[in-house]
Amino acid sequence: MRRLHATKLAYKNVKERKTRSFLTLLSIAIGIATIVSLIIISQSMESAVGERLHGTVDVIRVFPGHIIPGRDFVPYGSFTEEDVRIIKEIDGVADVSSWMIEIAQAGYEGRLAPVELMGGDPADIRRFLGGVIELEEGRLIKEGADREVILSTSTLEHINRWLEAEIKVDDILIINGVEFTIVGVMAYDIAGIEVSHRVLLSKEAAKEITQSDDVMLMLVRIDDLGRVDELKEQIKETLDERHGVSGLTTAISAEGVLGQVGMVFLIIQAVVVSIAFIALIVGCIGVVNVMLMSVIERTREIGIMKAIGATSEDILSLFLVEAATISLMGGILGVLAGVAISAVVSTFISGFIIADMPLIIAPGVLIGGLIIALVTGIIGGLYPARRAAKMRPIEALRHE
Repeated sequence: MRRLHATKLAYKNVKERKTRSFLTLLSIAIGIATIVSLIIISQSMESAVGERLHGTVDVIRVFPGHIIPGRDFVPYGSFTEEDVRIIKEIDGVADVSSWMIEIAQAGYEGRLAPVELMGGDPADIRRFLGGVIELEEGRLIKEGADREVILSTSTLEHINRWLEAEIKVDDILIINGVEFTIVGVMAYDIAGIEVSHRVLLSKEAAKEITQSDDVMLMLVRIDDLGRVDELKEQIKETLDERHGVSGLTTAISAEGVLGQVGMVFLIIQAVVVSIAFIALIVGCIGVVNVMLMSVIERTREIGIMKAIGATSEDILSLFLVEAATISLMGGILGVLAGVAISAVVSTFISGFIIADMPLIIAPGVLIGGLIIALVTGIIGGLYPARRAAKMRPIEALRHE
């Protein structure tokens, strides 16, 4: 039996059992759509975060505390300007930018909203963070301008939502009782991900309104990327020893941030893909069930085909092609649904988490989805096809 004839016959049998076949391919489509959409979204998010951090690849971020998943940065203490001076003297360190991070109250027309202030040298915003800051509107803070602030789109949305206002660039925002002019809005937060509600201002202004000079973040630019791990350890040891607290300091490079982000995505992928594979197993069982019923219903047909010369291999390939056709149709539907789901989720993420996240659709992901669906169908169809192929013609013809 020629393969083309087997394919046509399989397609005809699928059409004759539309409802049963559709329900089977639907279960496969759900599993494939979940896998495809998850991989596309995670790859797109990793790429977007990587793009944001690309401009600071030679910068080590140093915190007096730890970043805990789900809680952002948790401080264990603080650094001082003397710490900054000592870190600058380490061989291999090109420059250091120190930043204050304090919680404050932003007010507008009598209402208040909590915000996180990030005070530093305005020149350092461009020198150290130029690669990760993208202004959506306005400009950066001018040097010496101690009554200007910039903030991210998510921070502005947070403040407007909290204050029930429509604050925009050039409006006055009162922070801890002092008036500041909003001069710019960033497309996203400085880490590349909107994880907190940060308002950037000059260090002098931050000191004035918070009455604190604690350094909560150092951006350490290094000369040699090949020494990044060595310098991270040296910075941690130096600061921990100065403060007499083991484990006080966290030093993390852009590569480390990407590694952590990648690990989070990997864990999420592992969990969701496991769930998706359960759907595929259900789909596989559905294929077994559909094909077994098909074999029983077509027993006399099998007997006739064998009586006129069809071999066991012909019968085997006929049912395998039918199972593969159902699963491949489910795979195509699943891939299309996966891309559509990814586009919807990407729009949501671009609006609320990572600004302008481009969707990355690798051909390998789509082809892989189709191959998984095809293999699922072939595995599910193997037992019924072997059972049909082993039938004896006389017994099959006697079947009622």
